[in-house]
Amino acid sequence: MKKILNGNEAFAYGALAAGVNFFAGYPITPSTDVYEFFEMNAVEYGVEFVNASSEISAVNMLMGASIAGARALTATSGCGFSLMQEAISYMAADFVPCVILNVMREGAGLGDIPRSQGDYNQMTKGGGNGDYNSIVLSCNSIKDCIKMPKLAFELAEKYRNPVIVTYDSDIAHIRESVEVPDAIKNDIDKQDWTLKGNKGDKPKLIQNIYYHDKNYNDTLEKKYQEIEENEMRYEEYEISDAEIILVAYSICSRVCKEVVKEARAEGMKVGLITPITLYPFPKNAFENLKNCKKIIVVEMNILKQMRKDVEYHTRFKYEYHSINSMSTCPTVIDVLNYVKEVK
Repeated sequence: MKKILNGNEAFAYGALAAGVNFFAGYPITPSTDVYEFFEMNAVEYGVEFVNASSEISAVNMLMGASIAGARALTATSGCGFSLMQEAISYMAADFVPCVILNVMREGAGLGDIPRSQGDYNQMTKGGGNGDYNSIVLSCNSIKDCIKMPKLAFELAEKYRNPVIVTYDSDIAHIRESVEVPDAIKNDIDKQDWTLKGNKGDKPKLIQNIYYHDKNYNDTLEKKYQEIEENEMRYEEYEISDAEIILVAYSICSRVCKEVVKEARAEGMKVGLITPITLYPFPKNAFENLKNCKKIIVVEMNILKQMRKDVEYHTRFKYEYHSINSMSTCPTVIDVLNYVKEVK
């Protein structure tokens, strides 16, 4: 069935198609559509819905539901995501899978509700205390919002690790016609490590593996090394002969794709790399840029957060430029003119 949906609605339908069992949340703009969707439709689809008293309550309920074997989800934004960091750190330490949607808004502190990509560092560098990373997936279209929950839950369960899905408020609220997949039921007893798995067996031990794994250092290092080796995802567009490469995600990537088309029409060799995984950062995308001389990173934050990852993973061997602002998405004309300027 086709429906015209915004990104938040599409993500909620995608979560149903991924077999979500449990949703706990606290409303906060610009992610509230997801919360409202489950509030209105949870009974119909057999999803346990909890209107939590705060983001802290919601994410801790998420941890409990995940330990019981549910595919558990919450959605938040900005300062709400910040409040969840301690529980996310606990889930990473305890090897508990979950999926958290962070629809970014401008910050810091309480911030405001306009579009932004200022949460990049918080999402990709851990966010809470200790040695851990969350897998971070970016949606760059409404179709991505439909399909990403399935991948997010699969990765969360494969590595027993929190997975963050992210996009900005433009993706959250623009509308497109998309095919809506059928909802499915997830068996909460299928995982053998959960409190409800393998009924009749000895009690499960779910706690920080630091306290019971003698090879804790090796276990943790191996886990994240495996994620970094196997789960890099990205899209590339017109890069085979590109002399200038644009790097952008979420709404900025959509703008940049149009820039590439316009630039090519004017005879400029411009390409685009769009990260799907923000962690692990898709360094493989930059390994065979035979003609590239300059990279322009387009992002909506002040401190050029993703650019630092691009520079590091390309070993600082190109000429780097940025188009960046806290809450302003550049237009096609803006980016195209900048390409001409640096060319």
